[in-house]
Amino acid sequence: MDLITKGGNRKERVYLCLKDLTKSINFDMGVLGFDSMYISNLLNIHRTGVSRELNNLVRENRIIKVMGKPVLYLEKKCLEEIYDTNLYKNIFPNINSLIMSLDNNFLKQPNFDNKNEDITPKSIESDSDIINKDAIFNDIIGGNDSLKKQVDQAKAAILYPPNGLHTLILGPTGVGKTTFAEIMYKYAIHVGTLSQNAPYILFNCADYAGNPQLLLSHLFGHVKGAFTGADKDKKGLVDLANGGILFLDEVHRLPSEGQEMLFSLIDRGSFRRLGESESNHKANILIIAATTEDVNTSILKTFLRRIPCIITLPSLSERSLNERLKLILDFFTVEAKKIKLPLTISAEVIKLLLIYDCPGNIGQLKNDIKLISANAFAETVINNGNHVFIDLPQISSRFKDIILALDNKRDDLNSNFVINAISEVTINGNEDNRLENILLDSSYKTEGDFYENILKKSREYFIEGKSVDLIKSEIAFEIEKYFSKNVDRKKHKYIEDNEEVLSKIVSKDILDSIEDIFEEFKEYLEFEIDKKIVYSLALHVETLIAKIKSGSQKYNYNIEFDNSSNEYIISQRIKERLEERLNIVIPNEEAIIISMFLAAVKETKKEDYIGVLVVAHGESTATSMANVANRLLGVNHAKAIDMSLEESVQSTFEKVLEKVKEIDNGRGVLLLVDMGSLTTFSQMITDSTGIITGVVKMVSTPMVIEATRKAMLPNMNLNILIKEVISMSQYIGKSVSNYENKNELEVNTEKNYCYNSILCVNEERFLEALEQTTTFLNTKKAYELLNNILNNITVKLSIIHNDGLTVKFLFHCISMLERVIKNGALEYKNFRKIKNDKIDLFELVKTSFQPVENSFGITIPDSELAYIVELIDIHIDEVR
Repeated sequence: MDLITKGGNRKERVYLCLKDLTKSINFDMGVLGFDSMYISNLLNIHRTGVSRELNNLVRENRIIKVMGKPVLYLEKKCLEEIYDTNLYKNIFPNINSLIMSLDNNFLKQPNFDNKNEDITPKSIESDSDIINKDAIFNDIIGGNDSLKKQVDQAKAAILYPPNGLHTLILGPTGVGKTTFAEIMYKYAIHVGTLSQNAPYILFNCADYAGNPQLLLSHLFGHVKGAFTGADKDKKGLVDLANGGILFLDEVHRLPSEGQEMLFSLIDRGSFRRLGESESNHKANILIIAATTEDVNTSILKTFLRRIPCIITLPSLSERSLNERLKLILDFFTVEAKKIKLPLTISAEVIKLLLIYDCPGNIGQLKNDIKLISANAFAETVINNGNHVFIDLPQISSRFKDIILALDNKRDDLNSNFVINAISEVTINGNEDNRLENILLDSSYKTEGDFYENILKKSREYFIEGKSVDLIKSEIAFEIEKYFSKNVDRKKHKYIEDNEEVLSKIVSKDILDSIEDIFEEFKEYLEFEIDKKIVYSLALHVETLIAKIKSGSQKYNYNIEFDNSSNEYIISQRIKERLEERLNIVIPNEEAIIISMFLAAVKETKKEDYIGVLVVAHGESTATSMANVANRLLGVNHAKAIDMSLEESVQSTFEKVLEKVKEIDNGRGVLLLVDMGSLTTFSQMITDSTGIITGVVKMVSTPMVIEATRKAMLPNMNLNILIKEVISMSQYIGKSVSNYENKNELEVNTEKNYCYNSILCVNEERFLEALEQTTTFLNTKKAYELLNNILNNITVKLSIIHNDGLTVKFLFHCISMLERVIKNGALEYKNFRKIKNDKIDLFELVKTSFQPVENSFGITIPDSELAYIVELIDIHIDEVR
């Protein structure tokens, strides 16, 4: 692995490109900087090379680096000239920090009214025209902690071109689904994906659940005579939401017919009002839905698979105590502003609110605090007071059982807060209330000390002369023991990007150096580097420097180690960078210690999920699909290999082979490929390595999202995963191979899904015969879609279809599609009779043909569908 590549000419190309881009920077339009991928695409240089040169330019103080996801860059001198200022540093923890450094220029803007007020990031966001894309989410408590994944998903869904991704928000009652949807809407306006006057329409499907007809009328509108009492045409909420967001709360209460009516709106941007049979109305709407129910049982699968972004909000019990404390104080602040009197809450009351069982989640917590405040306010008024006090005796009757349990949970509270050091908290409704007086973010201390202790133990084992394998094993055991004992990963609180707090604990120069080094080499690490690891290594380096200066650092030189491992190579580079940045000489043994630490952390972060590898032709086709899936799901599980059109099949195969070896965790790897020779790789890899593999072709972004999501489910196996991916995306492709037990899969597929039944007919000749009947239609594409539709229908009807039905169905439907494309649909005599007599079969056929309508952009008339219903009905009589 060549981690360091010289390329002066390349560096200048990257620099000049960034300089030109910076000249056009426009914070007003939400352009906050440029990431390595964007520059890579412009220059046609691999992103790894661009990232390397950007970091070289940062070290040379020629460009600005803004930390975050993604990391952004700007040309320093150009930005200073634009804003007529001098920047004293070139690395910023976030965009707000950069904006603050430029505030002298912002104050000169005509729309900024200073009025001698203190300048803060929030005042900049509210009083100037500068748009910070992340500002809208800043007010979400936990947005950088327990809700970080959800916030990232929401941003991705809003920003995804061209009009965003439809989203489903899951979570129990009271977790804040409605609020989260509103913030997504504000974010969409903030970043410009929606216009400033775009509508936001909220509809609770439970309000009309007892009257499905009225519900659909309210949602889609109706025409005169659609039902009793419909004496005139009426527009629905879909019309009102055109150009904006339609939020459907309690969407599981929307009847199946309503969910199906949304298909057309989602797929083609058109809908029909209740009672219409011909007209189609256009609407450009982003749908955000929410439900408290299990989506697998309460929502149609055909509807669910049209919602690519699913966001699950945690319950209050899954949130950290730190976040719950912030919520409590936030709600008390709201009440203090309402009553316009100082509000003092005893520490015991706060403790009680931190630990009591709150089944109604945030909503119940808010209402309980509202009730507590109201009672205390009433008591104050009665006693002619001007200061509201809330103490434990005042609320003891309501929370009696919880008070008895308070002592049992005191240790849990004290491990997270120093709340016993104070007796009360006073909130003034007329002021901004700062929480620093009671908050102690102990994650720096406890987890930082833990990682520092691991590094310390590594050094001790090393000095004792223990083998590298034994040291790795000991470290991995310590890490696993710590996390299994102390950290519930669903509740785990990650360290905030708080430069001020960190600088009080560790030298800023060292911290910045460690962050930059990990950023530079993150592509070569096989696991995510989080802030705890950055912080602990920074502490280790700070201690190391002190020991080097005192001459107290000693090592055992007789230890054996693998100097070819990836971790050791990276640790050597870390050592070199630290020496350059901090102007010190670090003993080589430290590289060994750091490499063992990295190797042990990597082992504890491994998950035994089924691997997902996307392989496709094109410069970034596979990478783009994998990135979208990972970002929406908040993971880094889907891997990708792009096959350039000039690359040989052998070269690509070798890359895929190595990647499969790398990502296999013993449960197999699913290959999602587009076409051609890539479809043959699976069997070759299995034969060569023994690794269980499977392949699905005609890959698409929705397929990658679904495959990645399900690959990470507990107890998922490769056979089931392949079947579910195909079931979800029937219209994408039919070719499947699985080499764990190929015969078994083919038998199961034949028996339950009938994917390969068409092979009973000579496929090549059959396609030639079909092509002779068409003029405009892509016959092969239609053939695959129709074959899957027939499979779907027969599976749902629990019938076996033979070659006779296959031939009739395909010939008829190919001709039908050609007719519909040419606007020459057939009429069907006695249409109403067959539709009424075979209503269930008719609905099944109609639903099954939606993938064809979506793919070809057509609407198949009911009269044409009636012929298919008749064809299948005759076959049912024959086989039964």
